[in-house]
Amino acid sequence: MEFRKVQFTGRSSYIISLPKKWVLENGLRRGDIIPLSINSDGSITIFPKEPKEVSEEKVLEISKEYSPDMAVRLVISAYIQGYDVLEIRFSEEMPIYKVKIRKVLQSLPGVEIVMDEYQRMVAKSLLDEREVNLAELLNRISSLVLSMLGDLELLINSPGDGEILRDINDLENELDRFYFLIIRAVNRLLSRRGVTEESGMIKRSFDLLGILFIVRNIERIGDHITRISENPGKVNVSYLREKFNEMMSQVEERNLSKIDHLMLELKDEIHGIDYRQSIALESYRRVLEYLENIGETIINMALS
Repeated sequence: MEFRKVQFTGRSSYIISLPKKWVLENGLRRGDIIPLSINSDGSITIFPKEPKEVSEEKVLEISKEYSPDMAVRLVISAYIQGYDVLEIRFSEEMPIYKVKIRKVLQSLPGVEIVMDEYQRMVAKSLLDEREVNLAELLNRISSLVLSMLGDLELLINSPGDGEILRDINDLENELDRFYFLIIRAVNRLLSRRGVTEESGMIKRSFDLLGILFIVRNIERIGDHITRISENPGKVNVSYLREKFNEMMSQVEERNLSKIDHLMLELKDEIHGIDYRQSIALESYRRVLEYLENIGETIINMALS
């Protein structure tokens, strides 16, 4: 790390010299105009030239060496890594693979299939990541989980209701879609030279990692709500909804005293569960443990 003295020049200007080596390496000359970005943590990022958004393309070669499920996972992986254009090439006629891949592409937020040929598919992301707002996306997936819990409470009181069960599955699919979108957005932010975004929630790179941990645990909570709905049992859904709400409010508030009290409550509740009695109780315990994980991540973010 280098240190430079802040100097005063003229009547109202403060200046700082740039390292000569950096100036020469980037081909800068006297009088050049260079952009800078003031970050939310108070730091300033100086660019040697105007940064350009590059549209990245990924080509996937799919053969029967992979299972159809593996092919789908590769497509999802390319999406969440932030590729704007995805070209899928098939080594031969592979109708089952194409059906599964077409279905997953159509489910990914912002993705459009622009070409669908015999042995080739091309999809593009039409999302503008510059307008990403992680706070809004977190609120969206939180509301999906709360809706799932509301349905679960109805299902426990009306066991065997197929319509409610279908709604829970639909909400879980929607949760997965937004989960992939958030991972993609975070990856794109991490790949930039700065990590700020519209909501102001992100102060430094560690906060982005924290968001990844949080949404992963939320996604797993959704999976276990679905598991309980498929194996109904006596669980305290009202308690889950209340504690989920309280914990998610701390993602932005980051009140360590409230988080401490909530974590102690969750620990006591977990210790009182005989999870071996039923699949529902085992999943109930797992959901509470995922809430603990979220709490630990928020604590780490608060200290940053």
